[in-house]
Amino acid sequence: MLNYNKNGENMKKYILSFLIALTIGFFLCKFFLNQYNDYTSITVSNMGDILYFIQYGVYSDYESMEENTINLQNYVYNIDDDKYYVYIGITQDEDNKNKIVNYYSSIGYETIVKEYQIKNEKFINELVNFDNVLRTTTDETAISSLINQVLIKYEEVAINGSND
Repeated sequence: MLNYNKNGENMKKYILSFLIALTIGFFLCKFFLNQYNDYTSITVSNMGDILYFIQYGVYSDYESMEENTINLQNYVYNIDDDKYYVYIGITQDEDNKNKIVNYYSSIGYETIVKEYQIKNEKFINELVNFDNVLRTTTDETAISSLINQVLIKYEEVAINGSND
């Protein structure tokens, strides 16, 4: 019976030590987590703004792209996986995206919309101005002109890197 009490006392010491360690650990954890709540973060990376690119088609080579885009007033293209992706409109505004798609649909062009993240602040600032004007017009000639101006600006600023 004497051995049982000694083991019982030893067991109480272990349980008491365990509970003290657990309590101290809990309060230290709470203290460190509270430090992160007060921490002001700094943005390390900007992923860019999401823009809507209105895609006209995808072609396997440059020659077929040129043949199939002969009737377009203006376009920009991107080469990805040895394919030529042709874009005939760019906007940041969802309503303008629909307006551009509807414009091209009304003149017989089928399009799809792709979203890309663009970091070029100069182009995005220009695009905001074009989007503001495009949002206010319903005239198809004005819509066509604005779409072309955006494509020209994109080629000038984002693709060719003009600093004007």
